[in-house]
Amino acid sequence: MSRYDVDAFLSEIKTPLKKYFTEYRFEFLLKTSKSLKANIYLRENLFIAVRYNARNERMDFALIQNNQRIFGYDNLKEWHYHPFENPDEHIPCDKPSMDKIFSDIRKVCESLGGEKNVGV
Repeated sequence: MSRYDVDAFLSEIKTPLKKYFTEYRFEFLLKTSKSLKANIYLRENLFIAVRYNARNERMDFALIQNNQRIFGYDNLKEWHYHPFENPDEHIPCDKPSMDKIFSDIRKVCESLGGEKNVGV
């Protein structure tokens, strides 16, 4: 992925999002041509916090349950992920595809049980 604006970034995440989640609701907290802060609600008390900055290509995908990160990927300094078993840990990794990010988030959601989506 090279530098692109927020709309291009959103286009890139929508395909894997629709592939792995049938129901969700976007909430845009901030959206400009160069930066994005959005929450993607999956069910009650469970959402993906998505952050993107086109100026420095900073990306952050955090799965939040009951207001705490339980899993995530981001590229602060270098690409790494925060495993479900210990979300405070930083495990270096190669740059993941959007498909891998959303596939891994889906796997964590399935491990939580209670797959019923909230009316989003």
